[in-house]
Amino acid sequence: MPTDTNYNQLIPTFPLFHGFTSSGAEMVLERGKVRDVAAGTSLFREGDAAKSVLLVLKGTLEVFVTRDDRNLVLTRVEPGHIVGELAVLCGLPRSASVRAPDGAAVLEWVDDDFRRMLLGHAFLSQRILSEALRVLIEKERALIDRLLAQDAAKA
Repeated sequence: MPTDTNYNQLIPTFPLFHGFTSSGAEMVLERGKVRDVAAGTSLFREGDAAKSVLLVLKGTLEVFVTRDDRNLVLTRVEPGHIVGELAVLCGLPRSASVRAPDGAAVLEWVDDDFRRMLLGHAFLSQRILSEALRVLIEKERALIDRLLAQDAAKA
């Protein structure tokens, strides 16, 4: 994927960064490193130590787990969304693997830089944490619904 994109103009178009100026986006970019990712590249492996957070700039990332020699795709992460933040913030191993099936461009923040960025920018911190908690609550609701459906099927 080409690296000549003007990402400081792209980032404010993402809902997570709504209201950011191009200079605010430049600050976000300066804290990390833009990476072009080839098709099929694995970015995180389930069980590994969490050392970075990714913002998808282009393409799609797949989040998956491997069970019984099968890769089960949990979700696809589109441009404008962050992946890996909870493992970094909580100091937990990766709960899933992440790959770029068709290639992508990401902004990668190493763990310490990501934490410093959040500590220095309350507005951004609130948005990122709110989004992460929203996703967790949605997953919990989906799990509860699935368990209720299984119980109903048994009855």
